[in-house]
Amino acid sequence: MLLKPLIYVSRVTNLSDARYCAGMGVDMLGFMIDPASADYVSPSDYQAMVGWISGPKRVVEVGASTRVHWSKVIEEYKPDLVHIRETSAMNDLPALPLLLEIPFAELPSRIEEILKLNLSVEHIMVTQLPESAAITLTDYGFSTLLSIGVQTLPLQTLLSQTGASGFALQGSPELAPGLKDYDHLSKVLEELEG
Repeated sequence: MLLKPLIYVSRVTNLSDARYCAGMGVDMLGFMIDPASADYVSPSDYQAMVGWISGPKRVVEVGASTRVHWSKVIEEYKPDLVHIRETSAMNDLPALPLLLEIPFAELPSRIEEILKLNLSVEHIMVTQLPESAAITLTDYGFSTLLSIGVQTLPLQTLLSQTGASGFALQGSPELAPGLKDYDHLSKVLEELEG
């Protein structure tokens, strides 16, 4: 029997996605805290959403341009992890586990930098995967999540071929409050469940 892969859904902006993902056993939910982002989730919206869910770890997402006052973020969001969307934003980080987003082509050089910095990295999210090349990921001592869209290979095959720990998906906006299309998430989550 195969182990259940780790699943991270980033850019959650609405209660519908948060509840659906929690109900489907997603391990981590990410919320963008950069007010300049279209996917920004205010502290009050965040608290309203997470009050309705239990189970997934809470992740705050920041980009390179995000100026973060960590003590305020920790007080208002109470995150379990910090998702750094660009590794150039790794200054003055809080004492929380990190999820770093790195494009596939930059992986070896960025990992080398990260290992030198001795950061509290828990997960690496690999983006911009090549479509046709066989990918084998090196074990650096933290879990690796593949950022996926439409996949042609069965997902369990993709995990076994690459050595990844799981997958990273993205939430999407609601069509209207309570009106939501889950196709982009359900195909992946149902395949992994079955």
